[in-house]
Amino acid sequence: MSLWMAAMWGMVGSAVAEALNLSAMMRPTSESGGRWQWPWRDRRDRPIVVFAVLLRAAAGTGLAAAAGAGGLADTAFASFTFGVAAPLVIAKMFDQVRVEPPAEPPADTPDGDHDDGA
Repeated sequence: MSLWMAAMWGMVGSAVAEALNLSAMMRPTSESGGRWQWPWRDRRDRPIVVFAVLLRAAAGTGLAAAAGAGGLADTAFASFTFGVAAPLVIAKMFDQVRVEPPAEPPADTPDGDHDDGA
């Protein structure tokens, strides 16, 4: 399978996963009076939700393309599956990265004066 075909099937898989995710977030609630709502509370939240959806879809496309180029995804179904599973795979990869909080600098120098460089 070509790289572009793997990427396209990954994009389709990502689109399916995002459609299911959006439909789950749009369920009617008691707050909405039983009506279906978009997943943002305010119009100002819309761009970030759309950006997050596009970012996850791009991640699925990229992961499927990489799997196709590496020989892991030889069929359309394999590329589609990589597209669907991309957000979970990437989240698990980043869970392995340990980030240490920055050490707090000393508040005062030994003589009691602040060293602010001025």
